[in-house]
Amino acid sequence: MEGWLTYGELKNITKLLDAFCGSVEPSFRNAYFYYDRALKIYATDGCAKIYLNITKEFLPFDGVASVPIQYLKGIIRDTKLKDDSLVKLTVEDKLISFEIQGITLNSKIEKMDTKQIEVSREFTLLSKKEIGSFLNKLDFVSASANEGDVIDFFTFNDNLIFGYMSNYYKLNSIYGNVREEFHREIPFISARHIVKSLNLLKKSSILEFGIDKKDIVLRMPGIFIKICSSMPSYNKNLLVTQKSFVEEKEINTRELKKVLSKLYVTFSESNIAYLLLNKGNSYIYKENNNSKISFKLPYSFENQYLITIHIRKIRSILSRMSENIIFYLSPKELVLVEKKNEKRASFLVQEFRKLT
Repeated sequence: MEGWLTYGELKNITKLLDAFCGSVEPSFRNAYFYYDRALKIYATDGCAKIYLNITKEFLPFDGVASVPIQYLKGIIRDTKLKDDSLVKLTVEDKLISFEIQGITLNSKIEKMDTKQIEVSREFTLLSKKEIGSFLNKLDFVSASANEGDVIDFFTFNDNLIFGYMSNYYKLNSIYGNVREEFHREIPFISARHIVKSLNLLKKSSILEFGIDKKDIVLRMPGIFIKICSSMPSYNKNLLVTQKSFVEEKEINTRELKKVLSKLYVTFSESNIAYLLLNKGNSYIYKENNNSKISFKLPYSFENQYLITIHIRKIRSILSRMSENIIFYLSPKELVLVEKKNEKRASFLVQEFRKLT
């Protein structure tokens, strides 16, 4: 039996799976082809699972063919075909074969019940928005995190919020209104795989966001994703607010981002620096190997605040916010808020001095 995909479809599927499975664990970099009322593909990064509907124009077969994603990348590499050119798929003698421009890739079809792969598609739908909106909010809270960290999805006052918290800063992005109360964590690495893979899709397509008993669920046309999640083991103070502050000032961050870029290039190994917000002028300075470098910033405040910053992380955070943001300051906290009030970042104030 045989069927066909266009070269453009195979190329896009391969890129999507490559981004979704990542490169951390090679054993997860496989695409599993199987038939369940249509030709489908399953893949996982060890936590998140993706199910793709490929084509209904294919005859049923039993079993599952495991194809390394690297092999799929290999057969499409440097191939000079138009996107509408056809790629032949054949199932014969317990093999699935891909034929493309004189290249044939064969993979053995193993005996496996597709029930071992397929999962329930039932879930509680919480929100329907464009993929672009979802990516924007998830990218903001996850880009500066580290391997081993978790990204939080939680509700507060009927708002669904994406969050991240480290030892000295935390991030919120408000995704939208929901009626269901919940709090789940997912691994940072899966959050980044989701961002990188879905970024390849049409941003105006609708993404359905929901939960079931164990997982975060994402559904788009032809794509179903389940992300393993857990409930926090302790009460996390994740919410970023702008209450009880002694100063509030709108700032254009263009100059701040320029300085951070210079520091990032200059000090590629050591990323800790200090932001001093002061009356008259403010400064960023860094001490390294008995030397000190400082940059003047055109921002003036009523009091003095010293904030420890991680150059790479705050640079990443600011690059994902509007250029004009509001600084809220208290003796203990600096909060950055977009005018649209959908993204917020909180940093600890290390030292505060009230100026007369």
